[in-house]
Amino acid sequence: MKTRVSLSLEMPRTKARKSLRSVLAPDNVGIPRGTRLQIEVMGSNLVFGVASDSVSTAISTVLALVRDASLFQEVWLLSRKKGAKVQRK
Repeated sequence: MKTRVSLSLEMPRTKARKSLRSVLAPDNVGIPRGTRLQIEVMGSNLVFGVASDSVSTAISTVLALVRDASLFQEVWLLSRKKGAKVQRK
């Protein structure tokens, strides 16, 4: 079964969007066989497209992207201001 999953992150700051894209792209060179990862900028959104021959691989890849983006957000915010706090919703 072929699976396609799309994840869109709204990131109004161009610098943050470019940084996240550059941080995540090299790590995904060795993605599982039969899986394709595409990263695009669409307006203020960073859009990840995952296509896989396996449902579980597609879902785990997207979950890994969400975890990595969350970690990036924490590091990004904490590096910007002394005493900055990460807000969780």
